[in-house]
Amino acid sequence: MNRLTVLADIASRTMLSTLGSPKTVAGAVTVDTARMSGIREEVAALPKWANCTTDDAALAVDLLASQAIAVSVVSFNRETESWKKFLIDSEVLHEAIILTSKKVAGWAKPANLLKFILLGSACAVATGHALGSDRRPRIVSASGRQLIDCDTVCDEEVEGAENREVFESFWSMQRIPTSRLAKAGFEFVSNEVNLTTEQLEPGLLLADYAAGLGLAALTPEPGRLRLPLSHSTARGLLGRLKDAGKLVVVEEDFAYSYDEIFKDVMDRARELADA
Repeated sequence: MNRLTVLADIASRTMLSTLGSPKTVAGAVTVDTARMSGIREEVAALPKWANCTTDDAALAVDLLASQAIAVSVVSFNRETESWKKFLIDSEVLHEAIILTSKKVAGWAKPANLLKFILLGSACAVATGHALGSDRRPRIVSASGRQLIDCDTVCDEEVEGAENREVFESFWSMQRIPTSRLAKAGFEFVSNEVNLTTEQLEPGLLLADYAAGLGLAALTPEPGRLRLPLSHSTARGLLGRLKDAGKLVVVEEDFAYSYDEIFKDVMDRARELADA
């Protein structure tokens, strides 16, 4: 059975303020799992995206072009009314949690929720594009669907056991719905997520570069953001992946809400706030 590995990372530090840049960007890379050993060896010559030169970034794009089945860049613009309300509602929920449990719940902080949602979205896009473009023969189930074995590895942006558990629950919500997969003729045999570091999984450097190039390419005026490459250089490098049919870029205004995520819990939090 063909196995896929999806590698994902977020560019730069996730900030609540929009003064530096209103965009938060994640990158995800889908590769054939059988190629992971070679990828780990090849990325050993690369520094992290934040410390790269143009030549380093060009080498990373060469690796993405030759090794990746699909690459996604997903950007959320936080300069929206929804994001402002997200921050306000986060305070309401936190006060309710502290009032009832006497402890801070890091998993419910807006920066962490943004990470959860963004990483899940980037992985879903990279997985979907890979399934649509990878024409290798696969094992077919009794129901006639192509069986997919997929491992997902995200850079450890999420710290703490409780936060990791919540991320895993978000992962099950964000990944491609089973019904859509079945309609497209696919069925996941395994689709687990693992949080780790680039030291333990060097292949994550490919996702680091995908996310970083995406941030630079989508930020014409970086302001206070310190980026290693210019906007035009990053656009040119990503253009190579676009021309090869491997890159999908998704730009969205942030439109999520605490009510959508926590549902009745937010109603109870507001009742406690008004009491």
